[in-house]
Amino acid sequence: MSHMALDRSRPVVAHHSLEAMTLPTDESLIARSRAGDASAIALLVERHADTVYRIAFRLVGQKAQAEDIAQDVLARMLTYREGWLSKTSFFVWLRRAVYNRTIDVYRKARPWQHSDLDTAADTADDGLTPDAALSANQTQARVAAAMQELPLRQRMAVTLCFYEQMSLAEAGDVLKVSVGAVESLLHRAKATLKEKLLDLGQ
Repeated sequence: MSHMALDRSRPVVAHHSLEAMTLPTDESLIARSRAGDASAIALLVERHADTVYRIAFRLVGQKAQAEDIAQDVLARMLTYREGWLSKTSFFVWLRRAVYNRTIDVYRKARPWQHSDLDTAADTADDGLTPDAALSANQTQARVAAAMQELPLRQRMAVTLCFYEQMSLAEAGDVLKVSVGAVESLLHRAKATLKEKLLDLGQ
């Protein structure tokens, strides 16, 4: 499969409220795609490419593998028509698709090697001084490395609730579990992360 370019170099630009009101919703773009408008899905892919990559990266901790997962999910979007909203919202479908694709890849391959340098490069804050940036990168690398040792479902719960700032109910919809189950996943994940970070001298 030819890879689509993921442009993650572009800054996120906040739209004025009036402009935001004129933008088509995801659901309207899906409806247009069902009517044969190929440009609607292309716009949907462009709109969500960064989100798909970001979630994939949190789950696998390695840039190349995250890009592969993101490209697979986005390619599926380009060819998916019927059933977009038959059972769930697109918001939930998209995040569930990243999670499911990650599960598929893990089943077919050995666990990927985690690269602290990859993590540091993706999470560095250019506004920090060199010493502060190094310290921040080291902290972020330790957290990311500890995250990779969590079971995948716990990792996804942490990604959705803390990094993506989704509610417990929304995360439950993605994972197909109850709110209580999400709380349990987060509780176990936080306990494990705390233990591992203490062991690392964090």
